[in-house]
Amino acid sequence: MHGGIKVYRGSAVAARNYVEADRPRADDYYLAEGAGVAQRFVAISHSSQSVGSETAVVTGGGTLDGDAYEVWVAGFDESGKPKGRLRTDDQAVRFVEVVVNGPKTWSLAAAVHPGIALAYEAAQDRAASEIISWVAANATTRVGPRGRQVQVPVERLEAAVIRHYTSRAGDPHRHLHLQFNARVWAGAKWRGIHTVGIRDSLEAINGIGHAAVQCDPEFRAAVADHGYSFDPVSGEIGELVPFVGEFSERAAQIGRNVSGYEAEWRTENPGREPGPGLRRAWDTRAWAQARPDKVVPRDGAELARRWVEELHDLGFHEPPSTRPPPGAAACVPQPASVSVGELDRDEIAAAVLVRLGSRRSAWNVADVRGEVEQAIAKAGVTTPRAVRGELAEDITTRAVTACVPLLRRTDVPGHVRAFTSPRVLAVEAELTTRLAARAETLPVPADPRRPATAKDLDALQQDVVAAVAGTPRLVVVEGAAGAGKTTTLAAARQALETQGHRLMVVTPTLKAAQVASRELQTPAFSAAWLVHQYGFRWDEDGRWARQVGAEDSLPATSPADLRRGDVLLVDEAGMLDQDTARALLRVADETGARLALLGDRHQLPAVGRGGVLDLASRWVPPEGHLVLDAVHRFTDPAYGDLSLLMRTGERSGEVFDQLLARGQIHIHPSTAEQAEVLTTPPAEGIGAGDAGGTAGGTHPSTGGTGGGMGGGTGGQCLLIADTRAQVDLLNKMMRDHRVATGEVDDCHTIVTADGGRIGAGDRVVTRRNDRELDVANRETWTIEAITIDTQADTQADTQAGTHGGTHGGDGGHGGEVTLRGRSGVRHVPASYARDHLALGYATTVYGAQGETVAAADLILSEHTNAASAYVGMTRGRTFNTAHLVAETVEDARRQWIEVFTRDRADLGPTHAATLAADDVDRYGTAATPADSSWRLQAAVLRRDRNPDGGRDLRSEPAPSPRRPRHPHPASDRNRGPGVGR
Repeated sequence: MHGGIKVYRGSAVAARNYVEADRPRADDYYLAEGAGVAQRFVAISHSSQSVGSETAVVTGGGTLDGDAYEVWVAGFDESGKPKGRLRTDDQAVRFVEVVVNGPKTWSLAAAVHPGIALAYEAAQDRAASEIISWVAANATTRVGPRGRQVQVPVERLEAAVIRHYTSRAGDPHRHLHLQFNARVWAGAKWRGIHTVGIRDSLEAINGIGHAAVQCDPEFRAAVADHGYSFDPVSGEIGELVPFVGEFSERAAQIGRNVSGYEAEWRTENPGREPGPGLRRAWDTRAWAQARPDKVVPRDGAELARRWVEELHDLGFHEPPSTRPPPGAAACVPQPASVSVGELDRDEIAAAVLVRLGSRRSAWNVADVRGEVEQAIAKAGVTTPRAVRGELAEDITTRAVTACVPLLRRTDVPGHVRAFTSPRVLAVEAELTTRLAARAETLPVPADPRRPATAKDLDALQQDVVAAVAGTPRLVVVEGAAGAGKTTTLAAARQALETQGHRLMVVTPTLKAAQVASRELQTPAFSAAWLVHQYGFRWDEDGRWARQVGAEDSLPATSPADLRRGDVLLVDEAGMLDQDTARALLRVADETGARLALLGDRHQLPAVGRGGVLDLASRWVPPEGHLVLDAVHRFTDPAYGDLSLLMRTGERSGEVFDQLLARGQIHIHPSTAEQAEVLTTPPAEGIGAGDAGGTAGGTHPSTGGTGGGMGGGTGGQCLLIADTRAQVDLLNKMMRDHRVATGEVDDCHTIVTADGGRIGAGDRVVTRRNDRELDVANRETWTIEAITIDTQADTQADTQAGTHGGTHGGDGGHGGEVTLRGRSGVRHVPASYARDHLALGYATTVYGAQGETVAAADLILSEHTNAASAYVGMTRGRTFNTAHLVAETVEDARRQWIEVFTRDRADLGPTHAATLAADDVDRYGTAATPADSSWRLQAAVLRRDRNPDGGRDLRSEPAPSPRRPRHPHPASDRNRGPGVGR
């Protein structure tokens, strides 16, 4: 389970429409008469004595039909009384929603076998109950006047569970939507749930949901009973994995067809909403279009039969069942499992902290619990809920005990990420020490003469060349997007060569290193590769160690051989993580190399613990800290000025107004229309390479990027979105258009691991570094040919036996794929193509950083933050356009401003301590046994509500004192030793 979270705001009527419209139309086949919209549950919270182990009793509250669901969402009880004072505006929070799902192979197995379907459904129900119990026990609400609020535990919480059997495309996808009502009971009255606390508990929710199903004995027994096996690490049913991609792609095609019909209809019917009859007609039309040789299913039983037929068409055969024959003694198959007693709990707790520390600088108990649940599932444990719960609580307690608090106070709310580990602190401490030592060495004054190589540079760029080619042991260069950093470094390289020294460039990614090497004409490597040459190794959990004697074992002929006086320059240093930075600094110190960091703190941060550029900027002496803020990239100087405002987030409303007037803000009525506009090929005569357009008009990339993503060629367009899901949909929609026009071969294809079909003519990206194949992650290519090894396919089919046929449809097992890109021609095996190629017409923001093209389109959504928006809006030389879905210009303007207020970059534990303290100030402190003021207030309110001493059933059981969830050592200081100073 790896779902996200949705905070629903708006009217109850709209919420009902949201639920009913979101339900896949194919689900109608499954729903019995009077099944209702949702199941209601009530959770009453109790306290416990273990960290993160609070429990709540969950009871069923009946079925909600459409009318009852609407009343429930609006915040009224069964008698129609409001649950406290209710907001009625369109920003009122109604519920918080999470999704309980699992790997696609679970749903496919359930589609083939009714017995597995029943067991899976029951396991999901138990998982939902467990999640509701955990959320109810850990949720809070805020009490008190603004500025002096206290977070108190929720005593009663209500949830609705909505069951879906299929995806909107009509393929098997069993999942639950859990909606936690925004009205909760605490302190003798109804209050609003603290949504931020739920959001920051998502890791625990996802972990519990996944482990509860994967470790469920009944579900695992049903799977084993039908002859299937689990991969504990991935959670997949192994026998069905080879068919997921092709099966999902067929269903996704139907979904894309429906989206196209919807976009066309909405364009012709602005302001109207399609009804259920029209949507069913679209389903029928889409099915017929995607499967012209298949009859459209008329009922649920026929739909299920078609699923099984399609699996068999792909080569799937059911494995032999382990069930006893009729008349034989019945026996319950026992799935392969690891005993709870076999687990080393301390070892798991230590590994959990390592995995957390490899991804972030700070965490909360929910993050620990989620990681613990994932570890239990991966260990192969199959055990009842109570046993698994005790195991998870115990390991969570051990892990939390080994943590270091970032704030020394006892009133930190549970959702605030205020824990770290000794290892995380040690890494930042060493970084700080090494950077400060480099800064303390006084540099020899730079040569005042202008470097001969810098004749075409501006004054700021000349200063950078002088500093890099001078003698400082630490140089930091920060530059805005388009400030000419590459040109400056090329001049610095030439200046160093005249001194007999080298400029060695490393980058956070191999793709960026290839670009730097090509543009600077100097050796460039990924930072990970360089430190690997010096003996540093990471394991799969993120632990790293160095081979003994590795610092003296590098041959002098190695391209990684750094020498005294050489400059080790880290490009895109803002994206460098702290673990790799520590290894780089050790290498630089041992070899005597000088260090230069080049980057922009306003662009994308590291994936994980970052802040290296911030640390270096703090310690570098003033003469070694240079800033390039003269923008040279854009053809319109006025846009360069706007880009600098986007860089800092200043006057974001004014920037929106100017971009709108320039035609660089496009507002779409719906996501369907937005996707259709952005993926439809441009009109004849306007190629994707044309970079023109007038202010206030349509530029070439709008109405279809056509050429897909570029990469420094300056003649292509770039389509950028926030999430992989958005990118995947856009890529497949663009491919559909290219197949229709004959630009892409859809006959000889390979189906990739993410369900995408690729053929000759497709633009693709490699998703994994492979030095033997000479391809880099996020590098862009065009497929020239796919060669199928039919003999290898036949042998693979024979070996597969009853467990399936070819993997990946027509592409099969054997053969190779010919790729052409800026680096030349590559021949990769079909196995690499299946596992590590993806369509590349659209890209994420991380895939776009470092690119320079003619024009770029950026899709802004609720996931976009300030750094993403700035990077996306600075890729195009001639035109950059932001696309938003909004009903009005005012709504779009509000969304734009919100984007530039979002900045939660992980800049290390010191910065995390500051964020944690800010969160406590912003969201209020946690109620503690010593702080009884809110309970006194609740007692007065309870007396006023019940003057005769009668019981208020809504508040039972009576609240009992709860110990603080995050005990910290008593101290007058807020922050722990060495943190935040």
